[in-house]
Amino acid sequence: MNQSNLSFDSLVFVFLLAAMLSAIMLMVVKHVNIHYLFGRFAVNLRAKCQLDSQLYHEFQRVDVVCGGIHRYIDYVYLSRSGIFVVNTPNQQGRIWGETGSRHWQQKFYKSSSHFPNPLMENQLYILALSEKLGLSTRCFFSVVVFANCRFQTMMPDNVLDVADFADYVAQYDEVLFDEEEVAQIKAVLDANEFDVVFEQPKFSPMG
Repeated sequence: MNQSNLSFDSLVFVFLLAAMLSAIMLMVVKHVNIHYLFGRFAVNLRAKCQLDSQLYHEFQRVDVVCGGIHRYIDYVYLSRSGIFVVNTPNQQGRIWGETGSRHWQQKFYKSSSHFPNPLMENQLYILALSEKLGLSTRCFFSVVVFANCRFQTMMPDNVLDVADFADYVAQYDEVLFDEEEVAQIKAVLDANEFDVVFEQPKFSPMG
């Protein structure tokens, strides 16, 4: 094989390799929702900057089973004032939703889509955690946090923009747990990181 043919073959190989890598990157981008990652990052940043880590213990992607399906709670924050279950939907733009509706609506530029009611999702998560931890659901607080959105319907106080997240959590100051109880709950939640899965009880508010 002469030098010119070798150079041509090398160029073809480099071109095909670049095309393959581009295709792989495109699939990754489609699979991992950038908006979702941004929303979670924004919540995490607010919490680390504004919530005292000595008072609020953070747990990410807590594994629960709802209806036989593994789901992940985006964030759980444990404090003496309660347990905050935080859902960070990946929707942006204009948001419509009602507390009792099974699905909410999103419009972003020209695209429109429906997504499960995050408040109802949190109800399932709280039931699962309540069962596992042996705690009343009254010890839990459901929080839904959006990044870069505009609410088109009246939302309850616990559905909010990321800028209001830390202040919302910090407003709860009634003591529900003593230090020993916090340590016990923390130990169970820490164990979740080692594949201890929290099962949702049979009752489901979503039917």
